Amino acid sequence: MQKDYILSEIEKIVYSITRLAGFKNAVNPEAFIQHADQMLQDEYDIKLPELLELSIEDFDLILDERNYSADKLDALAQLLYLYYEPFVANDETLAALQKVISIFNRLEKDHHRTSFENINKRNTIYQFLQNNYE
Repeated sequence: MQKDYILSEIEKIVYSITRLAGFKNAVNPEAFIQHADQMLQDEYDIKLPELLELSIEDFDLILDERNYSADKLDALAQLLYLYYEPFVANDETLAALQKVISIFNRLEKDHHRTSFENINKRNTIYQFLQNNYE
């Protein structure tokens, strides 16, 4: 029964991320932002401005307290990445990308989970940070 619940949650998150990508690719920014904000609220019980205001330390503490599954953490990283892509050099994007990197680190360290997609995204983030913040 627990396994069915977890699979159902994963399917729901994957569907939401796929839907978000569809909105973004269809150049429907209002629908994308509305759906992304609703997903953050429904799935993670946080609003984007609150999430971005958190220091990395506080963000990591929240992740520790809430003990999200690897799939849910990955979905959060994908959501934040997609939300800010293409990247613009500003404080909001920097805060989001730092959290994406933190999630990728947590996935690798705590869940022993990595993917070529996340490695590519990490490299893209590092390149962006190097070009704009160093």
